[in-house]
Amino acid sequence: MRITASHFEGLMHVASDVATPELMPSALLAVAQEGYSRARFIDALVGGKDHYALDRELAGKVRRALPDGADAAGRLFLEDRRFQLRVCGMLLRRTPVTTFVLCGADQWSVDGDPLHDRIHRTRPDAAVIYAEPEPVIYSHALGVYDTATTTRSSTVRVVQADIYDPGFLRELQQPHGPIYPGEPVAVLHCATLPFAPARTGRTAADITAGLINTLPVGSFLALTHLCAPEEPDRAEAAYRAGEELAARGLGTRPFLPRKDIEALFDGLSLVVPNALTGSRVPVPCSEWYPPGPFRERFAIDQFNLAGFACKGKPWPYA
Repeated sequence: MRITASHFEGLMHVASDVATPELMPSALLAVAQEGYSRARFIDALVGGKDHYALDRELAGKVRRALPDGADAAGRLFLEDRRFQLRVCGMLLRRTPVTTFVLCGADQWSVDGDPLHDRIHRTRPDAAVIYAEPEPVIYSHALGVYDTATTTRSSTVRVVQADIYDPGFLRELQQPHGPIYPGEPVAVLHCATLPFAPARTGRTAADITAGLINTLPVGSFLALTHLCAPEEPDRAEAAYRAGEELAARGLGTRPFLPRKDIEALFDGLSLVVPNALTGSRVPVPCSEWYPPGPFRERFAIDQFNLAGFACKGKPWPYA
């Protein structure tokens, strides 16, 4: 069953005089948002321009804590973004799923080419739903991306949702949301879980267990999470970087041990991550079906693991 514009009537109110704004104008951000932001921190770390001095300062502290030099830490999220693109490509080529739920609407922070554009180049009839918890990011994504406020013909919806609520997917279901109950979907929870707000008391395991429980059979889930490698010196580096983030409210345990990241996929069938292994385990983002031969490897790559899995019987498409 396809999603049409009529299914979203009443989902959200948009003023008729909404203009297409800059994505993150600093003047508006200064008024509307205080403290630290997941989106602004990542933007600063990857060398973007939509952030404050305090975000650059935090990014600098994290860079200095991690290996491979000051410029390498941006790879954490540059490779995360590339993993998301490869996952979407595989889903579009090799599965029947046509509804994508993208947690976080700040994917432009890497290359200015939002994921819904990539998806629609291959499958124009796909429905893409951005779920964004940060009010400012939501507001601007709504004005720029949502097809209720633009002239695009492809279906893109932007909803404000607590992606750290284990049951948030239910809130996106009909009659008040854009997803039909029981309809298989592809959910990408990438570059988000490490930053779950401490005030909720929820861990990444709590969030993903609830999400998996609400995923319809036949759905797919892509996750990434910052990792604390087993080597003592690298574990210490992850601890120092995590302390910097947690001290500013960006997660409680931003870096998890590998075994804890593997446990996030409990109840799902992981897809083999590349042609060089038969092990169904999370791997560094850069090693999940890389394009062409493996490129030069960096120590920093071990600090962000990625996995892609199916709910139900083992994925028959790989």
